[in-house]
Amino acid sequence: MEYSELTAQLRSRGELLLSGQIEELVASYIYPLPIYLQSRCMVLNTPFDAYLVFDFLRTALLERGVVSLRPQVNAVELPRGGRFRVWIDWHELAYPVEETRKSSVIYYCRQTSLGPRAEMVDYTLMSMPELDQQFAALAMSA
Repeated sequence: MEYSELTAQLRSRGELLLSGQIEELVASYIYPLPIYLQSRCMVLNTPFDAYLVFDFLRTALLERGVVSLRPQVNAVELPRGGRFRVWIDWHELAYPVEETRKSSVIYYCRQTSLGPRAEMVDYTLMSMPELDQQFAALAMSA
């Protein structure tokens, strides 16, 4: 997969999230999906679990005034056995501008017949650490 194609796919995922097209977004992951939030891990067992978490995230982003999510691909690992990692910074463009933040994420991907899909996510920097407890509670209830 080319760098520009990967960036376009990630940009599309950001647009799907902010526009509320979450069903399409959750289809780009493999389940169960472990998500590491710095010191905590939550496992989303089904697309429905992911829907609940992404819908919660979307609401929090919109309430903060985020109008765009821009991915910056920092590195892509050479695939081995159809698997590879991608290091991304997500820039959240917001109004007011003081609410603009960044998340750093490592996606563990698998090449599938539908294209690359994430099978694990590792947030090394969270833009909204204040939501850590709510994410944990939401994941446990899902």
